[in-house]
Amino acid sequence: MKPKTSFIWNYFDEVCATTAKCKLCEKIYSRKGGTTSSLKSHLKSVHATEYEELIKLESSKKCSQRPTTSTTPLQEVKKQITVQEAFIKNQKWCSSNPKSKEIDKYISEMIALQDLPFNFVEGIGFKRLLQFMVPNYQLRGRQFFTDNICGELYERLAKNIKDLLKQFQKMSFTTDIWSEPSSNVSLLSLTAHGINENFKRIKIILKCHTFNERHTGDQIQEKINEMLMEWGITNDQIHCFVRDSGSNMIRAMRLADIPDINCTVHQLQLCVRTKKSNQIE
Repeated sequence: MKPKTSFIWNYFDEVCATTAKCKLCEKIYSRKGGTTSSLKSHLKSVHATEYEELIKLESSKKCSQRPTTSTTPLQEVKKQITVQEAFIKNQKWCSSNPKSKEIDKYISEMIALQDLPFNFVEGIGFKRLLQFMVPNYQLRGRQFFTDNICGELYERLAKNIKDLLKQFQKMSFTTDIWSEPSSNVSLLSLTAHGINENFKRIKIILKCHTFNERHTGDQIQEKINEMLMEWGITNDQIHCFVRDSGSNMIRAMRLADIPDINCTVHQLQLCVRTKKSNQIE
């Protein structure tokens, strides 16, 4: 007689070729065709605990019968290297990584050169592009680039500008006060104009200072002096200041003892507005 290999016979005794007796409930069941399907069905529906044991035994047998592949030492080393490479490839760089710091620098310069808002770095499109091109790069938030640009980048750029200002024996300046409607603040600007030794005209916006105080001549003079001192500009380097014809601006120049002239464009604008106003009336 052929030996029984199925674990189902742990729970049944063979009566004949077409029937078997359950060891648990001693009922006799038909097994037409000599299969064990009906016996499993009985175990599943009547003896659930034993059926679970049967399934576990069959699963263990299948696992033990799976062919094992032997690998050479060289193949094992190659496999380990591949795993290490995959881990390194997906690992994020730390903030001190030279490549990461270089990317930070270029992003900071891009924001400054193109006058982009700081929240640009938090946009979904920018993040997707960067993760596709440099998956190891750890994305930064707007606060990181605000600190980086207003701190390290500004200091480096300010030093270069101060060196550039030293090339001019004399400089002219334009200044103005205007309100920024989006942020509801007033700004006082200072722009330097000069010609270098190669007779090339250079214009540098030195400052846009938030002006929260009253727009009096005394306050304007104080702020302008602060901006000139910040850039190391002395009175003997000033050729003249171009300003509007507001009485507060005129007084500020007098208090600061700075040579100044009216802005011709501003004068023309006042004339045009006056003419339009008279026509409407």
